Amino acid sequence: MKHNSHIVRPTFILFASCMLLSGCFGKYAVYSAKTQPPSNVKGGMLYALPRTEICIDVQFAYRDTSGIPFAEFAEEMLAYDNSKARYTIEGITLSTRIKADPDRYYFVNPKGVTLQIDQRNLLRSIGMDESECIPSVNSQHKDIPNNNNQTTSYNLYDRTDTFYVRGDRPGHPTLASSRKDSRSLRQRAEDAAERIGNLQERRLQLLEGESDEHYSAETLQLMLQQIDRQEATLTQQFIGKQTTETVRFVVEPKDEKNLIDNQTIVVFYYSPAKGITDSTDTEAVAVSCNIRCIDNMKNATRFIRYRLEHNKNPDKSRLFKYRRSEMADVIVYSDLFRYQQQLPVAQFGPIIELPKGKFKARFDEKTGDLIYFSN
Repeated sequence: MKHNSHIVRPTFILFASCMLLSGCFGKYAVYSAKTQPPSNVKGGMLYALPRTEICIDVQFAYRDTSGIPFAEFAEEMLAYDNSKARYTIEGITLSTRIKADPDRYYFVNPKGVTLQIDQRNLLRSIGMDESECIPSVNSQHKDIPNNNNQTTSYNLYDRTDTFYVRGDRPGHPTLASSRKDSRSLRQRAEDAAERIGNLQERRLQLLEGESDEHYSAETLQLMLQQIDRQEATLTQQFIGKQTTETVRFVVEPKDEKNLIDNQTIVVFYYSPAKGITDSTDTEAVAVSCNIRCIDNMKNATRFIRYRLEHNKNPDKSRLFKYRRSEMADVIVYSDLFRYQQQLPVAQFGPIIELPKGKFKARFDEKTGDLIYFSN
């Protein structure tokens, strides 16, 4: 009997230790920030459930005509149609990013539970060390570069040929080698248009082999590239420079019950003549975003709402909560175009409770979904 008691006692101690450790992990408490706990709560930390924003990146192409000298002669001398749209939409890219839901903050009294919470106050992991988690690489924090387009200044004929020496200030050279061109604006425009015509004629000669000179393929290509650059520089003085710019619009889907199935939001107003404008512009068209929940998880959501324990009052369960995003059909459209894509929306999905006891869990940093669980 004495021999058997020595075997049972270490086993009992080991079992009791495991129960104690499991019990310590299970003593954590999670409180909704909108509830009033029965008593004062000791120190802890905050986390929030994710909420999805839809990012609509619109690429505009337009001709920058500010500061060009010969704009009034473009139609007359280059046969350029001034009625052409100055602004066009080249493409639209749809994506998502998540943020903390201000209505779904929770206070955690961890009591031995390891938590990782990112700078957005969203859960990264529960019960896992930093070394066990995938490094935080969140591309959605990268903002679109701000295109500060500099306007080209055209002054090819007004400026005289000059020589600067040390000590000269800009615009005040020591020596001017020629007189200022005194021709009228029309005369300068006619000269530029004539040079454009000569360049076009020279290009045609080279392409059709009418030139007396014989060039290698490499030399011919180089000459054509030089002609293209010179022609583009002169043409820009009449019609401006083609420029592209990407503008980001952000739409936050609403999760009211009557809006999940179908909601439409006007994102911006667009005019081919003015670009982004407002509703008072009679020539503008509205660019709208329609969002419809696909409801692939309809049966699962019904089970979570009506069959899970603690579901009738989840804020009193003191368990960790997370969101499972639901797919939505997102359409950005106007009278001129239509773009459609399926995207995950966190606030359309159910709120689920993690089980009691000791476990490890990791969450997707782009959607907030649970991507790893182990107990």
